[in-house]
Amino acid sequence: MAREKSDSDSLSDEALVEICNTGDATAATAAFSSLYRRHRAYVLKISLRFTRDRELAADALQEVFTYLLRQFPPPGPGLRLTARLSTYLYPIAKNSTLTLLRKDQRRETGGFEPDELPDPGAPPEGADDLDRLLASLPAERREILSLRFVDDLSLEEIAGVLGIPLGTVKSRLHLAIKALREHPAVKKFFGA
Repeated sequence: MAREKSDSDSLSDEALVEICNTGDATAATAAFSSLYRRHRAYVLKISLRFTRDRELAADALQEVFTYLLRQFPPPGPGLRLTARLSTYLYPIAKNSTLTLLRKDQRRETGGFEPDELPDPGAPPEGADDLDRLLASLPAERREILSLRFVDDLSLEEIAGVLGIPLGTVKSRLHLAIKALREHPAVKKFFGA
């Protein structure tokens, strides 16, 4: 059964956040529901980058939006957006997913060494050559490529999301692109 469109669905993220911060319970609930519907696919996509496990990604989705809900009054102090909401959600989704991966690893093995966590960039079984090529990049470069070209974040937004200097973002992006350009398999995909 199709969900009826809410009046709040047409509002900007900033307006929805403001309603969540200051609106009455009914308006705030509708605004939060709109934020959830608008951003759940993005959060799930981010979580799936770090785990190929759909159940863990769904758990991370729940964790992210539970965390977001707690930011609004009551009990939270309120949320002030200084960038796009997706920029705010990225590190929460990443950290929630990695935390759940660690918990899952502990449950399965009774403990873990930090180096034993699966590499989120490792291509899944049956991956094509492009997946393998991207997986050959160091994780921090692969992450910046994804943020820039998949999530369409600006370099400044990437710096904010990752909490690193803008120069570091530029350097990692440059090195990632250079490595891809120099790789012989790139010609197969892009005719470079």
